Amino acid sequence: MLRPPSSSALLLSVRRTFSTTALLLAWLCANGAVWNVVQTVAWARMFSEYSQMMPVADALELTFDGSAPCDLCTIAQSGQDSARQQLPAEAALGGGAEKILLIADWTPAPVLIAPETVWPGLADEAGLLRTDTVPVPPPRA
Repeated sequence: MLRPPSSSALLLSVRRTFSTTALLLAWLCANGAVWNVVQTVAWARMFSEYSQMMPVADALELTFDGSAPCDLCTIAQSGQDSARQQLPAEAALGGGAEKILLIADWTPAPVLIAPETVWPGLADEAGLLRTDTVPVPPPRA
């Protein structure tokens, strides 16, 4: 018979979900992904408006052309530009002079050795074979 989860287990689950969601949202905000979401929403709105007036191919071309940005596109662009201006000069260019290499590009050449045909340490293979017959019936002491 299944028991319903206790209130403490349910509270822990809700708390863990909330904290994970808040951490993900904070990480997205810190990395500037919010402006990418705003730009995506702007493109979706533009495409929706254009596709009602013209064929889909023309609406796609006009949406991603960049010649006539909407208000939301200009807000997203100005937000991205201001976020880039707040970064240090080294980070804006894609890295500093010092880099830490975590993975080396060099791999050692494989060494191929033929396997030995006998087990090491066996001096006499003939000693492993039985030469006399098994006594029938077994001897009694």
